[in-house]
Amino acid sequence: MHDEMEVKQYSVRKILGLWALVALPMLLMRFGLMPVLVPIVSFHPGILYWLLMIASMIWQFVLSVIILRRELGPLSWEKLKQRLWLNHPIHPRTHRVYKLAYSFTIPIILYAFFFESSGLFGFMEEAINRLFPAMAPEEYTLIENLATPEFVGAWYLLGIALVSCLFNYLLGEELFFRGVLLPKMRGAFGRWDWAMNGVLFAAYHLHKISEIPLFIIGSIFYGFLNVKYRSFWPAIIIHGVEAIPLLLGVAAVVLGFL
Repeated sequence: MHDEMEVKQYSVRKILGLWALVALPMLLMRFGLMPVLVPIVSFHPGILYWLLMIASMIWQFVLSVIILRRELGPLSWEKLKQRLWLNHPIHPRTHRVYKLAYSFTIPIILYAFFFESSGLFGFMEEAINRLFPAMAPEEYTLIENLATPEFVGAWYLLGIALVSCLFNYLLGEELFFRGVLLPKMRGAFGRWDWAMNGVLFAAYHLHKISEIPLFIIGSIFYGFLNVKYRSFWPAIIIHGVEAIPLLLGVAAVVLGFL
C-alpha cells in the first residue's frame, strides 16, 4: 500500500486544479458575496466575514474527504495513517520514530512570527494596497476590529473562534495542504515540494491578496519538516500555534479586558 501511494503522485495540473477548488471560494466570499450581504445583514459584518471564511475552510475539509474516499475507497485508520503521514516523525536514515524533530518546529515558528507579525515588512502590503486600492482589505476583514465593548459577554464569539481554529489549523487548511497535497507533490516538484506547498498555501489567501507576498515568505517552511520526517504533525504545531493568541484575544474581548 505504501509503495503504491508513493508512485501515484499528482501532476502539476491536478495540484493547481485542486488548489483552485479551495482558493476561488475564498475569493468569491470576500469580493463577491460580502459586498452583497453587508448592506442587508443585521449583525456585525466582521462576524459575517468570519463565518464565511469558516464555511470556506469547512469546504476544504469536505473536499479533502471526497479526495481521500476516491483514492482510498472506504476509509480506515491504517489507510489514512499511510496516506496522510499520521505518525510521529521518522528519521530519514534510521527509519525509527524521531520525536526530537518536534523541537525543530521552534525555529520555524519564530521565523514565521518574525516575518508575519513583526510589522517590519508591512511596506509590501501597503505598496500593493496603493497600487490596487480595490483589493485593499475592508475594516470588517480585520479581526482586531471585533475588540469592541459590544462583544463583552458574547460567549458565542469564543465558540466561533474554536470552530475557526479547528478548521484553520487541523481539519481544513492543514488537512488539505499538508495532508492531501503535500505527500503527492514530489512527482511534480521534486525535492522542492515543501517550498511549492508553502507558495500555494500563501497564494490561496486570495481574500487577503495584498498580504500574499508576506505569507509566501512566512509560510514557505511550513511543510519542510513534514516532508523530511514524513509526518503530518510538525506543520500542525507550526501553524496551530497561531490559535493561542487568537483564543486568548477573543476571551479577553468577551471578558471585557480589551
